[in-house]
Amino acid sequence: MNAENRTGTADLQVRREQGFWLARLNRPEKRNALSDVIVESLGALFDRVAADPEARALLLWGAGGNFSAGADFDGFLRLMSDEADAGEDAIARYNRAFGSMLEKLVALPVPTLAVVRGAAMGGGCGLAAACDHVLAAEDAAFAMPEVTLGVAPAQIAPFVVRRIGATRARWLMLSGERLDARKAVDLGLADEISPAEQIRAAVNRSLAKLALAEPAALRATKRIVDRSLQAGLGVTLVDAAREFARLLRLGAAREGIAAIRERRAPLWRISATELPEFD
Repeated sequence: MNAENRTGTADLQVRREQGFWLARLNRPEKRNALSDVIVESLGALFDRVAADPEARALLLWGAGGNFSAGADFDGFLRLMSDEADAGEDAIARYNRAFGSMLEKLVALPVPTLAVVRGAAMGGGCGLAAACDHVLAAEDAAFAMPEVTLGVAPAQIAPFVVRRIGATRARWLMLSGERLDARKAVDLGLADEISPAEQIRAAVNRSLAKLALAEPAALRATKRIVDRSLQAGLGVTLVDAAREFARLLRLGAAREGIAAIRERRAPLWRISATELPEFD
């Protein structure tokens, strides 16, 4: 792989292949706790993905058998030793930065996939919940135990509510209940389960599905869904009609129809052998 396709930091390893962005949290000794560096690096990564006109999807996972154990409290402990500012509290600014990173993730114009092995706790659970699709290994465990530590799941709460609804999210956050992969799927925190030893094949199946789609059509679909969450039905349908017309004018649909008629793959399609390898 070319060197320019590998970026990021020691704690967040990033590569880009065939338009797919792959990012691995890489603090296995800390169960991939979300340090300042990782949060800042994730935010910067999401900016790059959003600005990439040829991006197809983003894949997130964790090294060492865990997705993420959640917040790294070292930063909060440092801030707690200082007096609160007269204006906005430094801890509040610090906490809000995590939410800003999740906002960028939710707003990405391309499909996002989280692969959860082992722990997805607190902020790690919120990070997964902000993705479009969550693939959980059978050994995955999800929880938001913040209240048992004397804090609240402040920045992740809206994203979990958005994914599974207020009633379910509220009780999970109030109780701090730990969920196995099956229960997480039942409640909507995860979408799919795979045996741990077959997780690579499961990821490849998901990427292969996305490789069939035309990139501009993927982006338009995400915009339509997001618009439906923010506007009324009439406004959403008007915007959707404009998206549909724009796609036809771009010529991608013409190529798709021609490919069907000529019994061939459309020009944008990536073959299974060209898909990036997940590790």
